[in-house]
Amino acid sequence: MASIMLKDIPEEMHAHLKKEAKANFRSLTQEALARIELSFRMEEAFNTKRDEKWIQEALESGPEEPLSRTKFDATFRKARRRFEASKKAAL
Repeated sequence: MASIMLKDIPEEMHAHLKKEAKANFRSLTQEALARIELSFRMEEAFNTKRDEKWIQEALESGPEEPLSRTKFDATFRKARRRFEASKKAAL
Protein backbone atom coordinates (compact mmCIF):
# COMPACT_ATOMS: atom_id res chain seq x y z
CA MET A 1 0.00 0.00 0.00
CA ALA A 2 1.29 3.48 -0.82
CA SER A 3 1.93 6.02 1.89
CA ILE A 4 2.09 9.80 2.20
CA MET A 5 3.40 12.13 4.89
CA LEU A 6 1.64 15.35 5.72
CA LYS A 7 3.82 18.17 6.96
CA ASP A 8 3.09 21.57 8.45
CA ILE A 9 -0.47 20.74 9.47
CA PRO A 10 -1.94 23.63 11.45
CA GLU A 11 -2.10 22.78 15.16
CA GLU A 12 -5.83 23.45 15.31
CA MET A 13 -6.52 21.08 12.42
CA HIS A 14 -4.28 18.40 13.93
CA ALA A 15 -6.06 18.71 17.28
CA HIS A 16 -9.46 18.52 15.59
CA LEU A 17 -8.45 15.46 13.58
CA LYS A 18 -7.04 13.81 16.71
CA LYS A 19 -10.27 14.52 18.63
CA GLU A 20 -12.41 13.10 15.81
CA ALA A 21 -10.20 10.02 15.52
CA LYS A 22 -10.66 9.33 19.19
CA ALA A 23 -14.43 9.88 18.98
CA ASN A 24 -14.64 7.48 16.02
CA PHE A 25 -12.37 4.86 17.61
CA ARG A 26 -9.81 5.26 14.81
CA SER A 27 -6.13 5.94 14.62
CA LEU A 28 -5.07 9.34 13.31
CA THR A 29 -4.16 7.73 9.98
CA GLN A 30 -7.49 5.91 9.73
CA GLU A 31 -9.38 9.13 10.46
CA ALA A 32 -7.41 11.09 7.86
CA LEU A 33 -8.04 8.38 5.25
CA ALA A 34 -11.75 8.26 6.10
CA ARG A 35 -11.98 12.04 5.72
CA ILE A 36 -10.16 12.00 2.39
CA GLU A 37 -12.37 9.19 1.08
CA LEU A 38 -15.48 11.05 2.22
CA SER A 39 -14.38 14.19 0.38
CA PHE A 40 -14.01 12.20 -2.85
CA ARG A 41 -17.45 10.62 -2.43
CA MET A 42 -19.03 14.00 -1.71
CA GLU A 43 -17.38 15.57 -4.76
CA GLU A 44 -18.53 12.70 -6.96
CA ALA A 45 -22.10 12.96 -5.66
CA PHE A 46 -22.15 16.72 -6.14
CA ASN A 47 -20.74 16.50 -9.66
CA THR A 48 -23.19 13.75 -10.62
CA LYS A 49 -26.19 15.77 -9.43
CA ARG A 50 -24.85 18.92 -11.10
CA ASP A 51 -24.23 17.10 -14.38
CA GLU A 52 -27.68 15.49 -14.33
CA LYS A 53 -29.22 18.93 -13.77
CA TRP A 54 -27.30 20.39 -16.72
CA ILE A 55 -28.31 17.50 -18.95
CA GLN A 56 -31.96 17.86 -17.96
CA GLU A 57 -31.87 21.63 -18.55
CA ALA A 58 -30.31 21.06 -21.96
CA LEU A 59 -32.90 18.46 -22.91
CA GLU A 60 -35.76 20.68 -21.79
CA SER A 61 -34.45 23.73 -23.61
CA GLY A 62 -34.23 21.97 -26.96
CA PRO A 63 -32.00 23.17 -29.77
CA GLU A 64 -32.36 26.75 -31.00
CA GLU A 65 -30.55 25.73 -34.16
CA PRO A 66 -28.88 22.58 -35.41
CA LEU A 67 -25.57 21.89 -33.71
CA SER A 68 -22.72 21.89 -36.18
CA ARG A 69 -19.45 20.08 -35.59
CA THR A 70 -17.67 23.45 -35.42
CA LYS A 71 -19.98 24.73 -32.69
CA PHE A 72 -19.74 21.47 -30.79
CA ASP A 73 -15.93 21.56 -30.87
CA ALA A 74 -15.85 25.19 -29.74
CA THR A 75 -18.23 24.49 -26.87
CA PHE A 76 -16.25 21.41 -25.86
CA ARG A 77 -13.00 23.40 -25.77
CA LYS A 78 -14.67 26.13 -23.70
CA ALA A 79 -16.04 23.56 -21.23
CA ARG A 80 -12.64 21.86 -21.00
CA ARG A 81 -10.95 25.20 -20.18
CA ARG A 82 -13.54 25.95 -17.49
CA PHE A 83 -13.14 22.47 -16.03
CA GLU A 84 -9.35 22.75 -15.93
CA ALA A 85 -9.60 26.21 -14.33
CA SER A 86 -11.97 24.94 -11.65
CA LYS A 87 -9.66 22.01 -10.86
CA LYS A 88 -6.68 24.37 -10.51
CA ALA A 89 -8.71 26.70 -8.28
CA ALA A 90 -9.66 23.76 -6.04
CA LEU A 91 -6.00 22.98 -5.38
